[in-house]
Amino acid sequence: MTTSRWALAALAALAGVVGVFFYATRTPDDKPAAPPAAVAALPLMLPAAPAQPAAASAALPAVQSTAPAPAAVQRVGSEGYGPHIERAFVGTDAADAWEAVKWLRLCASNEARRSSYEQARAVGVVPEVMTQLMREADDESRRCQTVTAQHQAMLAGLASRAMRARIPGAATTYAGAVVPGELTAEQRREVADAMRQEANAGAPSLLDAALSNRAWGLTDEERLSYLYAFTRLYDSHAGAGATVEALIKQGAVPFTAPPTPAQIAAAKLAGQQIIDLVRPDTKP
Repeated sequence: MTTSRWALAALAALAGVVGVFFYATRTPDDKPAAPPAAVAALPLMLPAAPAQPAAASAALPAVQSTAPAPAAVQRVGSEGYGPHIERAFVGTDAADAWEAVKWLRLCASNEARRSSYEQARAVGVVPEVMTQLMREADDESRRCQTVTAQHQAMLAGLASRAMRARIPGAATTYAGAVVPGELTAEQRREVADAMRQEANAGAPSLLDAALSNRAWGLTDEERLSYLYAFTRLYDSHAGAGATVEALIKQGAVPFTAPPTPAQIAAAKLAGQQIIDLVRPDTKP
C-alpha cells in the first residue's frame, strides 16, 4: 500500500489545527495527570547519541553513504530528471539512489502542490510567496517531463538501497512503496527494524512509522511513542498531547485496539527518550 508523504504532511497539519482547539479550550482540570511512578518507559533500542545511527540489524549491512548533496538539482539541465534516475538505478551509490527517490516523489506530487499554491493565492494567502512557489513548481514540472511510469517503477529498488545504507527516511519510503504481503517474513522484519531504527534516532519519518501499515508489525505502544516524539520535535502548531489526541480521534493511527491510559503513559516516557537524544534541552 503506497503512502504519500504529501498526504501525511497534510494530515499532520490538520491534526495541528485540531490540536490547537483541544489545547485552547481545555480547562486546568482537563490537563492529564502525571504518569504514576510505577510506569516504565518502553524498551526502545535507542542510539547512544543523536549523531550516531541506531544499532545495526543483522539483516542490514553497515552505513555506506550519506545524504545527497544539496546542489544536486543544479546538475540537472534540459535533459530533466529521467536520465539521472536511470543512472542511479543501475549504479551502486546509496546517496545517488536516495536523490533519485526524492526526485521521483517530487514529480509524483508536483502537480498537486502547484494546485494547492494556486488555490491559496486565489484566497489571498501571501500571494507573493505563493506566486514564487508556483514558479518553482513550474520549473520542477519541466525537469519532470522526462520522468516516465517506468522510472516511477524504480522507486522501490532505489529506496531499498538507501534503506540498507541507513539514510534517514528511506525505510518508511520503501515501506510505502511496496505491499507487505508480497514480501517474505524476513524481508518484512528487515523493513520494520529499519523503520524502528530511523524513528528511535528521531528522524522526521517518525510520523510515517506511527501511521505505517499494521502488517509491518510495529506495536501500538511504539506507534504512540513515535507520535508523541514527532509532535514534540516537529509540530509547532499545538501541544504534543493535543495533536496525538487529535490523530487518535481521527482514527489515523492503525492501532490493534484503543490505547489504554497505561500504554499512553509508557509511550510518553519512551517518546521523551527519543526527544532527549535529539534535543536534550527539551522538557517533558
